[in-house]
Amino acid sequence: MRKLITFAAALILFFNSASGQKKGTIELSVGSGVWSSDELLDGCSPGFLLGTTLRDYIVNQYSGTYYVTVKYFVNKRISLGLTFTYENESGDWQRNDPTSDRNEWTTVSLGSFKRQAFTFAPEIYITYVNKGIARLYCTAGLGVTYRNEVDRYSDTYYMNSFYNGGSTLGAIQEVNNNRVRPNIYLSPFGLSVGGRVKWFMELGFGYKGVLNTGLSFKL
Repeated sequence: MRKLITFAAALILFFNSASGQKKGTIELSVGSGVWSSDELLDGCSPGFLLGTTLRDYIVNQYSGTYYVTVKYFVNKRISLGLTFTYENESGDWQRNDPTSDRNEWTTVSLGSFKRQAFTFAPEIYITYVNKGIARLYCTAGLGVTYRNEVDRYSDTYYMNSFYNGGSTLGAIQEVNNNRVRPNIYLSPFGLSVGGRVKWFMELGFGYKGVLNTGLSFKL
């Protein structure tokens, strides 16, 4: 424990004499993240067509979040950036119903979905400490997300839902459930290491994901 405390104190002293990036420096960053706000929030709520009463939401494919950021250093501590992100996922809606004897359950396939999310956001970065090749910083961003989604009832479920000549699910079997909404990204902790080419890692919440990492290139 004493060695751990000594090491932590040495790190703090090492980083505390930060010099920061030069004014006018431009960086290009490419990265990827997991568990973005789009995936987490949309993943907990069914699409418009399929309503809010379904029991199971199954993601069959999720790309993760990919993004590109251009960053301009206003001074040694503050930089401004523009970020574009992309992600996609697809999956099924299903429900577990009891059989006639009530002792067993059967899975009913209700439908499927495909969605893509595009986010464009300005960001601000504030450097805590910067020494040598290492930098600690925080990030905040506020932007707009466009989500393109297609929801579709399964053929069997839709055809079995007809009553008196009409489907109880409505007249449309497939619908585009698109939306535009504000989105945020907040990361209290970011670490980058390197010179003209840097590796970075961030922890936070929002359109870049709970955890994201990538490379930055000084232009």
